[in-house]
Amino acid sequence: MKIDLAFTPLELEKKDLEGRSVVVIDTLRATSTMIVALENGCSAFIPVATVEEARDLAAKNFEFLLAGERRALPLEGFRLGNSPRDYRSNTVKGKTVILTTSNGTRALLASRRGAEIFIGSFLNLGALTQRLLDAGRDILIACAGEKDLFCLEDTVCGGAIIERLEKTGVPISKSDAAKAAKVLYDNCEGDVYGALCDCEWGRYLEGLGLGKDVRICAQIDSSRLVPVYREGKIFLDR
Repeated sequence: MKIDLAFTPLELEKKDLEGRSVVVIDTLRATSTMIVALENGCSAFIPVATVEEARDLAAKNFEFLLAGERRALPLEGFRLGNSPRDYRSNTVKGKTVILTTSNGTRALLASRRGAEIFIGSFLNLGALTQRLLDAGRDILIACAGEKDLFCLEDTVCGGAIIERLEKTGVPISKSDAAKAAKVLYDNCEGDVYGALCDCEWGRYLEGLGLGKDVRICAQIDSSRLVPVYREGKIFLDR
């Protein structure tokens, strides 16, 4: 099994996604929030690139919830932001959510050439590892990054996925990027929450009063769900 990693969505344009399982990670917060929402009964997410596209789609589908953020702040006129605490059962159960975020939805859209696309975070590491093993494909880990720049939290999460896969004993060949992610995770393994708090985006969220979101996103193996991204929607297929 070969494992590669893209630090940003821009890198995905240069990567070979054909025939690969792609794992999209936006640790703080989009992919973590999706998992929390689906745990709370959300039916599906439709990721879109722009605020305008989100509003246009919502105007044609009044039953859908409109959600999104820019610079971590909720968008004017949108029902939900990107905080996992927004997605309570009484709000999202049975609902489809249209979502646009600064980085996460961009990474999802850039990953569409993959053979299959999974949603990953610290929340579902164990279940995700098993799903990747069951698929039996080479793997590309797609980090959302921050405005096409490296971010620590997504790379560390990518390294955690690699570490879980290595522990299964399956023969693995890692790219240089995957090796670097594993080294970073090894350095943070003893205190993932501390690493998320200390990264640039974690400090930024704390400054906005959103530190509780960081704690939620650091809850390792709190979910057994592995959402898939297929035909424009994110949902649970089993």
